[in-house]
Amino acid sequence: MIEINLTIIIQVLQFLILIFILNRLLFKPISQVMTERKEKISAWEEKTQKLQESAREKLETYENQLREERAQAQERQGRLTKELKKKEEENLQTVSAEAAGLVASAQQALAEETERLRLELRHQAVELSQILAEKVLGRKVS
Repeated sequence: MIEINLTIIIQVLQFLILIFILNRLLFKPISQVMTERKEKISAWEEKTQKLQESAREKLETYENQLREERAQAQERQGRLTKELKKKEEENLQTVSAEAAGLVASAQQALAEETERLRLELRHQAVELSQILAEKVLGRKVS
């Protein structure tokens, strides 16, 4: 049978003292470290979520700005293309007008040269006819 004596009481007291000491020296500090660790992990998770959200917002802002810049660049390119086409048409009209002027002046010069040569040929024809008449008649014709 179990005898209850002083030894059992001492052992129970030792056990309770051991639990009190372990609780003070081991269980509470470990529990506190675990709680602090959980708090740090939670804080890091919150910070990570905030950073990810911030990065997402910045990426969206960047993509929106990029879209706007592309649209503005396309608009500028369209305007420049229109301006270049307009200048090309103006230059083409200017060149066409200059070419028409050159053709007209060349035609006039050609007409003047033709008239001059026609007059010269008439003069030479008259001279040749006189020379021919003198040779045929054998005398000088005035």
